[in-house]
Amino acid sequence: MKHARPDRADPLAATEMWSSILQELALQIRREQLQTWFLRVAALAFDGQTLKLAVPSNFHRSWILENYGDALREAAERAVGITLQLELVVDPEKAATTLPPAAFSPNSPSSNAGAAPANTLGASSAAAPSPSAEPDRSDGAESPRRAPAWPRSPNHGGQSSGMAGSGIGAHGFSEGGAATLGNDDALDPLTLNPAYTFSNFVVGPCNRFAYAGAMGVAENPARAYNPLFLHGSVGLGKTHLLQAICHDLLRRKPSTRILYLSCETFTNHFIAALEKGALENFRRRYRNVDVLVVDDIHFLANKERTQEEFFHTFNALFQASRQIVLSSDSPAKEIPTLQERLVSRFKWGLEAEIEKPCFETRLAILRRKARTMNVTLADEVAMVLAERITNNIRELEGAINRIVGYSSLQNEKITPELVKRVMPELEADKTTIVRMEDISSIVARIYHVRLQDLQSRRRHQSVALPRQLAMFLARRHTKHSLEEIGGYFGGRDHTTVLYAVEKIDSLLTADTALRDTVSKIAEELVRSYSRPAS
Repeated sequence: MKHARPDRADPLAATEMWSSILQELALQIRREQLQTWFLRVAALAFDGQTLKLAVPSNFHRSWILENYGDALREAAERAVGITLQLELVVDPEKAATTLPPAAFSPNSPSSNAGAAPANTLGASSAAAPSPSAEPDRSDGAESPRRAPAWPRSPNHGGQSSGMAGSGIGAHGFSEGGAATLGNDDALDPLTLNPAYTFSNFVVGPCNRFAYAGAMGVAENPARAYNPLFLHGSVGLGKTHLLQAICHDLLRRKPSTRILYLSCETFTNHFIAALEKGALENFRRRYRNVDVLVVDDIHFLANKERTQEEFFHTFNALFQASRQIVLSSDSPAKEIPTLQERLVSRFKWGLEAEIEKPCFETRLAILRRKARTMNVTLADEVAMVLAERITNNIRELEGAINRIVGYSSLQNEKITPELVKRVMPELEADKTTIVRMEDISSIVARIYHVRLQDLQSRRRHQSVALPRQLAMFLARRHTKHSLEEIGGYFGGRDHTTVLYAVEKIDSLLTADTALRDTVSKIAEELVRSYSRPAS
């Protein structure tokens, strides 16, 4: 049913209109996309022509306009019956405290989750308390739907927590001093690598989404994305982003209480607290902070008792509107034996993958590293390293350290020949590659569609399945990121590619003909299109 057009600015009419638009938008995009990007958007006013919406951050605004602008305008026209002007205003307070529109159906976490998180689609506004109402707190916890002014420094027995930043470090780098509270649950000095800042992080298609999420947390902690869950293979920059968040939070508000540690440290502290009968001190230590940052959360695998304790720690912090940031080598759902209730909570906020860096990103990382070492790296040398070292950033940095060290000791200029002498294994690692153009050509031929149609914005059924299959094959047989694949196939975003991969994956389990087709294409790619990486 189309929304009646009001004659004057009316916040209530704007909210109802936004609810109708979201209902239409939900028919076009996936539930996860709707949860991530539109739950935190609030209607402010409608003047008869322009609908003003509040978003939590500049990044949130840019992402919606760039990736969902057309879909949003189309949904608005279908819902309202007129052409609307949509104005997105950065207003973290409004975006964080406004309840989800009544248009959303309930989509709460598991029954033992307690109050629904602010980052998931909750029950309709008719069933939810208004922002001004006193929350029902039978357990003494504050409702997570109400986002108080952040950050609030907790009080340990009446003692001030105005320190330069304190916590537990997961790495052996120190920076600055910190006060202690003088009791067993006091925080240890925060240890951060001074080089791990946002300004030193090289952004590319492989990590742009994760970087933007981390920036959003630093700008609007406990409001933008809570929790933030970063995952990816080793050596891709997860720890760098975690520490960059800590650096930026302390720069903005030095008194912020940050607890930064590895999951192994959390486990060891918990075991020690059990042995000493000091669980209350342990819980005060972990639950009375502004920000909890845990690296390598996959270490929780196969630790049932520790998972139980972390579950309650997570709930206590979340309900008090404190920021939680986690990193893992794998997505939450792939961590072995991780309790389903933890998996669901880790997805309440933003889950972002850091992929292997593409060639251009590897090149930028090498050049940045060379500059920090005051070394001139010739383009041909940088290109040799970027072409041959593809696994992770750590290997890239290790390679340039090794080469610069050898060059300095031997007093030789860094040349491609020197690189070959220092790292002969690079010559032996000439893997074969397949291009997206090769995949597109085969798929177009088999499905009798034009190559340009696969790369167009057309959504016709005759093109949709071949395009999804091509995206699936590109993800499986090339090293391109989701964003690069989406860009090649008609400028689509990474979530569209992920949806295509998941859809083809599910079809392959039941469709024998499709399985045969995929096998034949894979054989042809290896036989006819593989070529040396060098």
